[in-house]
Amino acid sequence: KDEFDYGSTSTWQMMFEDLSEDEKKDVKEYIEGVENVKSVTHDESEVYNQEKDGHEFSLYEVVLDVEADSEEANEAYNTIYKNLKQKYTFYQSGEVYTNNATVVSIGITVFAVGTAMLILTVMSESLVEPWLYLFAILIAVVLNKGTNIIFPSVSHITDSISMVLQMALSMDYAIMLSSRYRQEKASKDKPSKYLAMNRALRYSFGAILSSSITTVVGLIVLVLMSFTIGRDMGLVL
Repeated sequence: KDEFDYGSTSTWQMMFEDLSEDEKKDVKEYIEGVENVKSVTHDESEVYNQEKDGHEFSLYEVVLDVEADSEEANEAYNTIYKNLKQKYTFYQSGEVYTNNATVVSIGITVFAVGTAMLILTVMSESLVEPWLYLFAILIAVVLNKGTNIIFPSVSHITDSISMVLQMALSMDYAIMLSSRYRQEKASKDKPSKYLAMNRALRYSFGAILSSSITTVVGLIVLVLMSFTIGRDMGLVL
């Protein structure tokens, strides 16, 4: 990178469906006007225009004058994507798209959390318990995202899916603790809620520790992957 200036630019391919001639010009002019866009390549040749299954596809090759994983590239991507998706149908590839596209949409995250909450609500003895679990794990997620400051960077893929993964990996420990708490509350000596929780913490510690160690080992194995997204995800989680 230092010797050959490698990586100082990044590429992005956009394939639009069924554009009129005027729309083709409008799209090119709009993309060219976005900050950090170095060039946009498209002409009327068959290289950039193809017909298939009754549709015409128009290819635009976009080059940014910044690295694909930079904040500037992310801002350019979001600006272009959000404005053009409202008007046109298009498909994407290239390093800018790979580094900046949303991996897990808000809708999918809401669905995952909602499904977990539904199951917990049905299975729990109290309607408060699922919300207590969610609140505790939400705090853990916020703390975990905050500690990412120790890393030079975190992959957008890791950042997108870490919340759902963290919930999936740690929810069972909360369930184990609360289950043990209910057992202690129901014991013959009728302990106070404070004593019952004290016992629950003490007696469930071994089971939770042994279970969590297997999770930690699995994450350490991710760190050893040759594909570096594993190291990134393993360290974050």
